[in-house]
Amino acid sequence: MQIVVHYAEIGLKGRNRPRFEQLLRANVERALAPLGKTRISRLYGRLLVELHGDARFDDAAARLQRVFGVAFFSRASVCAPTLEAMRAAVLEHVAGLEFGSFGVRARRVDKSKPWTSETLNRELGGAVAEQSGARVDLSDPDLWIEIHVTSDRAILLHERRPGPGGMPVRSAGKLVSLISGGIDSPAASWRMLKRGAELIYVHFHSAPYTSAASQDKVRDLVSLLADWSGPATLCMVPFGELQRTLVAEAPAAPRIVLYRRFMLRVAEAVAGASGALGLVTGESLGQVSSQTLGNLDTINRAATLPVLRPLVGMDKAEIIAIAERIGSYEISIEPDEDCCSFLMPRSPATWTRPDPVEEIERGLDVLGLVESTVKRIERERIGPNR
Repeated sequence: MQIVVHYAEIGLKGRNRPRFEQLLRANVERALAPLGKTRISRLYGRLLVELHGDARFDDAAARLQRVFGVAFFSRASVCAPTLEAMRAAVLEHVAGLEFGSFGVRARRVDKSKPWTSETLNRELGGAVAEQSGARVDLSDPDLWIEIHVTSDRAILLHERRPGPGGMPVRSAGKLVSLISGGIDSPAASWRMLKRGAELIYVHFHSAPYTSAASQDKVRDLVSLLADWSGPATLCMVPFGELQRTLVAEAPAAPRIVLYRRFMLRVAEAVAGASGALGLVTGESLGQVSSQTLGNLDTINRAATLPVLRPLVGMDKAEIIAIAERIGSYEISIEPDEDCCSFLMPRSPATWTRPDPVEEIERGLDVLGLVESTVKRIERERIGPNR
């Protein structure tokens, strides 16, 4: 079976394009590896995948639809780039199909061929009309016949299906994603994977003071995200002791903001050890008390690395739509005890400023609390569900 894989955004990368193509090729190969032996050829603007054995197109399609960088793909057949060979391939393709109208889309990738795309459209369309009796309709036909002609072959596309778009994972550098068992952070992580980032996940939990439910949920969520990215590292951070220290030594109202500032510091320690260049959170402006602009500003100032918030301008319905699309929603709504609900103040501050919070922290052993927490991190390697 042959499948042609097209990309879009990669084609704009100029002299860096070969690196992006190689990453996409490696990610396609990884995604299809469970289906059997795969051979991938690089063509101009596309990849030609040859799957050996008894792999089914639907199985391959389910995997390609989770490879970022793929614009669309299609089951394909290949023939010589001559009018006679293309006519024979097209007529063989449509012989078993039922359709009342059709259109032909021919594209010359190699402009040195002696005929134009319009000539191909007329020649192939005339042959199909004569064999089938169907009429030509270039607006909304029952069947589109698409053929691309390169220098050494012609590729006939059989079933065009959309890919997820975006950029190949690992093309944009490494980030640390703060992931909870909720709806938002997995959606934020997915959006950064789509932009080509490689993610290391950090989950803060309050065990043994709370149950292990959030840890189990996060493993499931990271495994689901690994369907799109390949295996990933998950860092489990025991946060309960640090929280208890803050309850004993800091005022109650800004406690959530203090929690978040310490989370960024711990995540930065993970980033520093792994070469990551930024942090990712699932925060959305104004969604909860810790996500007002004043609190986000105060939280941000604890970080020295960029803090990326891909959901910051989205409302809850938009975020849920992403979660439902990627399959994380049903996992995220399962009950658990989130670390931020442990030792939650009755009236959390909805708007803080950096100076008073920094003054509180001057009375704490900030470095010691971060170091002791980082030492207890447990790292796991999480593979995909598929």
